[in-house]
Amino acid sequence: MSLPTITRDASGAPSVDFAGAEMPQELVVDVLKKGDGPAVAERQYITVHYSGWLWDGAKFDSSWDRGESISFPIAYGALIDGWVDGIVGQPVGSQLLLVVPPESGYGFEPMGPIPAGSTLVFAVDVLEAR
Repeated sequence: MSLPTITRDASGAPSVDFAGAEMPQELVVDVLKKGDGPAVAERQYITVHYSGWLWDGAKFDSSWDRGESISFPIAYGALIDGWVDGIVGQPVGSQLLLVVPPESGYGFEPMGPIPAGSTLVFAVDVLEAR
């Protein structure tokens, strides 16, 4: 399967290219760079930098654009399942590409700028887990 391609600018901020990508039907976790820190465990507080796009290429959110990383608990019910399933077990320092189908994302109801039934693409840098 051909996935979207993540590139980074000089600051490390990601961008995505969907040329030739095929939309998967299940969660895809592609480790772009494996970290060398401890593995993330469910219910830890994690700090990440991330950008999220709709499958059509429209960016809907980015901590990079806000200029600061974000911290939150990684737990079911607190985040979309695709993030918990995709990040738990990954070593701190990893850079991940997550392709999240609607069933593991926001489902079939619209959520802010995200239309119902959207497949989402995230570039996630796992900076810390505690």
